[in-house]
Amino acid sequence: MNSKEILKKYGADITHSKQTAKLSLLLFDKLKEEFAVLKKYDNKRDLDLLYKGALLHDIGIKFEETYGLPHHKAGARYITDNPPDDIDEEDSGVLACLIRYHRKSLPDDNKYKLYKTLSQTNKAKVNYLGAIIRLADGLDNMHLNLVNDIDIKFDNKLNVLTLNISNNIMLNTSIRDVLDKKKKFFEKVFLVRVQFGSL
Repeated sequence: MNSKEILKKYGADITHSKQTAKLSLLLFDKLKEEFAVLKKYDNKRDLDLLYKGALLHDIGIKFEETYGLPHHKAGARYITDNPPDDIDEEDSGVLACLIRYHRKSLPDDNKYKLYKTLSQTNKAKVNYLGAIIRLADGLDNMHLNLVNDIDIKFDNKLNVLTLNISNNIMLNTSIRDVLDKKKKFFEKVFLVRVQFGSL
């Protein structure tokens, strides 16, 4: 099965998955102007991985009982056992890690064998793209498709990245709490402090 077929068959909330994918690409497009490190991922292959990682991030919900694991781990296991036929073998490991790290723990060589086996180049790719997916997932945490635009401001003197979000979701305290957790991966990888505002 290809990635779209996997989503169609195992997607728990396809609208949320598509929104997370859309927001991931939007974030990437805005962030690459401020963070030169992202320019190396601005190619069809890596953007396709970003999109597919975001699109499939929640498929593990269907496999929690099968694998006896939380959904981020179950989704990664499913992809490891059943790589989509629209990506190559090397990229399937990256895809599994993108799914694995969309929530909870951060990448660590000592905790996840698959991440440990990746090349340094692919570990960096997982870190940067995975941090974006995690943030995008947080922006649609309530699965209501509320965010349709994002504007970023980067103050390099203070090292603060402000994400201004359409439709002031920041008024909702539960979303703020989720984003405060989700942004930690991004802050660690991009070495910035993240704050949120509204357009």
